[in-house]
Amino acid sequence: MGRLGAVIAAMTMFGAAGEASAQCAREGEELCQSGQTYRCEKTGSELTPIFQNVPCAVNLPSLSGTWVGSGHQSPAGDAGADWPIAMTINDGNASIDYPSLGCGGSLSQTSRDDISAEYHESITYGQDKCIDGGNITVRFFKGNLSWTWVGQADGQPYNAVAVLRRK
Repeated sequence: MGRLGAVIAAMTMFGAAGEASAQCAREGEELCQSGQTYRCEKTGSELTPIFQNVPCAVNLPSLSGTWVGSGHQSPAGDAGADWPIAMTINDGNASIDYPSLGCGGSLSQTSRDDISAEYHESITYGQDKCIDGGNITVRFFKGNLSWTWVGQADGQPYNAVAVLRRK
């Protein structure tokens, strides 16, 4: 098989493996996609990721740790629309603290993957100051956590958003 045939075969394998999302920025660049190495090579006038049959390690961020930031609630509650958040995520469990509101509690994980997780919140202290039973979703994005909370009190829906940074 000539070079053109090898390139076409590699491109076919690349597309069949679902790796079409890999993008080459410069010739010679190596990409790690789904644990496999691809090398960017010139094919005609295009840069194409070519499968190298060499395993590589994908460094995924960890959600574990303590994350802090400021939440913004809509509609605003009795304590206002903005308040600090401290969330601690460990393997299998998590907790939340709203220091200025005087409440916090435990989080039961309902789903998780490498870069996101969902939790059901149970306020264990300051129940008279915070809405109990909300659902929190976090997603790792550019080194921070995108944080959303959805819940309701007395039939009124509430939501909150935040960007949390690792403490």
